[in-house]
Amino acid sequence: MKEKKFDILLLLHLMFGLLVLGISIYVNVTESYQLFPLLFVLMGVMFLIIGLREYKRTKNFWWGIFFLGIALFMLFVAAQGIVN
Repeated sequence: MKEKKFDILLLLHLMFGLLVLGISIYVNVTESYQLFPLLFVLMGVMFLIIGLREYKRTKNFWWGIFFLGIALFMLFVAAQGIVN
């Protein structure tokens, strides 16, 4: 049987996913939309980690570029939310 290795990217993915989920639930319950820039930063980092995991898993350069583009867009949206 093949033994699974501990993957730090999976741990980071789960941690950022839980943070995004928690902040999303808080925003929906309180209807306080001031945390949206933080939410977008965390989602951008999460998509960056997803891209790294997919590239590491499949060795397909295009999936890494796809998720990197999504991460950069999310970070751009977060920066726009912070500035405005």
